[in-house]
Amino acid sequence: MRRLLILALLGLASAAQAQAPTRQPLAVIPVTPGKTVDRVETTRVDFAPGQAMPTHKHTVPVICFIAEGAFKTKIGDAPERLAATGTTTYEPPGVTIHYFKNASATAPARLLCASLAGAADKTLNVMLPPEPIP
Repeated sequence: MRRLLILALLGLASAAQAQAPTRQPLAVIPVTPGKTVDRVETTRVDFAPGQAMPTHKHTVPVICFIAEGAFKTKIGDAPERLAATGTTTYEPPGVTIHYFKNASATAPARLLCASLAGAADKTLNVMLPPEPIP
């Protein structure tokens, strides 16, 4: 009886291990022009309610995952976009990020960002003169 119980438990453990976690594609983001990447610098950016990132640009491609909350974004010439939890944004190199603002006046928000950098990339972020944020 004990041997049968052990075999049953081993079978359950094997079945649990055989099931892989679920993967959900979020985005396929072309990086143009292409570049050699020898490091990925990751950052967590925490926003207070209503807080905005000042006007800036990057010297390398930056991909951000909205981990918490939602953001009003204006990237380059694209129209304003509301980026919700679980979505991604792409900040191309050399393009002005006019604003990246926590859309909530009452709750914090969080980004997880990856900067795709090459060996020659030393300064990744460039702050610009402030612009009005709607």
